[in-house]
Amino acid sequence: MLHRIQDTYPLSHFRQHTGEHLERMAQGRVETITQNGEATMVVMSPETYDAMRIELERGHLWDQAIARFEAGERGVDAREAIEQVAARFNLK
Repeated sequence: MLHRIQDTYPLSHFRQHTGEHLERMAQGRVETITQNGEATMVVMSPETYDAMRIELERGHLWDQAIARFEAGERGVDAREAIEQVAARFNLK
């Protein structure tokens, strides 16, 4: 989710209206909290954080795979890879 400038609040507002902030975060919003006009923290729901981490990890894995491919590694045939995964999890 893209951060919106309107999702920036001073710490005093966050303290005084915590419930409102929690409701927005429960909807997936990410908020930047400022102190003395400077961004000091970013707050989000645990679900949003987990989703962000998963996406970052996926991106990292793709970067590694691309680097390996560019270095000449060709990996395993797709059918063979599917068969290995199926065998590992006892799938037909």
